[in-house]
Amino acid sequence: MQGDLLSGRIVIDCSIAPTMDEAQIDRMQRSGVTVFNWTVCEPWSGRERALEEIAIGRALIEADDRLALVTSADDIRAAHQSGQVGLIFGPQNSIPVEVIDRDLDVLHDAGVRILQLTYNEQNPYGSGCAVPEDGGVTDLGRELIREVEARGIVLDLSHGGERTILEAIEASEAPPIISHANARAVYPSRRNATDDILHMLAERGGVIGMTLWSPMVGGGDRRPTVEDFLRHVEYVIDLIGVEHVGIGSDHSEGHPRNEWDQLFGRNGRYPGVTAQMGDWYGYDTRFVEDGSSCLDLRGVAARLADLGLDGSELDGILGGNFLRVFENVWN
Repeated sequence: MQGDLLSGRIVIDCSIAPTMDEAQIDRMQRSGVTVFNWTVCEPWSGRERALEEIAIGRALIEADDRLALVTSADDIRAAHQSGQVGLIFGPQNSIPVEVIDRDLDVLHDAGVRILQLTYNEQNPYGSGCAVPEDGGVTDLGRELIREVEARGIVLDLSHGGERTILEAIEASEAPPIISHANARAVYPSRRNATDDILHMLAERGGVIGMTLWSPMVGGGDRRPTVEDFLRHVEYVIDLIGVEHVGIGSDHSEGHPRNEWDQLFGRNGRYPGVTAQMGDWYGYDTRFVEDGSSCLDLRGVAARLADLGLDGSELDGILGGNFLRVFENVWN
């Protein structure tokens, strides 16, 4: 295992959903990660509540000189130089967009630079992965994709149903991303990406953020490990190339335990994703062993290096590949 491979690199974790308190900010500052894509509003928040949550996020950043709002590739480089923690606003659902032109302008002005088409459920734009009948991207969804791209917002297809993701990639002109998922061929979670999705994503120049959340890494009779996570990384590299692979940990540090159990426990809101987990699965084991915190990403990076990646390939996975997409899309 190698030493601190995050030092000196631009490192991007393209999916976190923590409680952003003092302890979390301290962890992020010590993590070695340059920029996090933050789920700044809850995935089920409608327009008014989402705008309130985004305003709270902006106020948090403005009040703390350790943090910086990221709205451009130059902001990422500036955070890297200053040692600040950069935060991208990346809502995990498009339901705050009730009137496309009006609300996308409002969200862009508020700092949103990544927008997920759907969460697990159906919305006006497409089907999430928990919907029994995936109806694909709606006509309104195709309009949303056009207007998202016109404003320089990155389209995120995490949590979508397979048909919805494939149709969204086909409808896109700019590179989309899947900010947090793994390979369905390695572990058959409906939250993971099929080979068809991965091939199409790569053809569009997109990137998938490989995740450490246990239900997307593996189930069965034991808690998955970083080794299990690396199986996903190796598979996707071999399938579509290292230039399309990043990190999207999906870390949710500090999330209230009872609330988390109701949503993401074995018997929570999404049993189609979590019910296949063994008795070991719970709040304290929801991420892979030695991969539960942003503070663990140095160790994860060292294990990635053990795969035999060269320096430029590691640069790409740890942040450069997502940075390439952001430079391409953000205006």
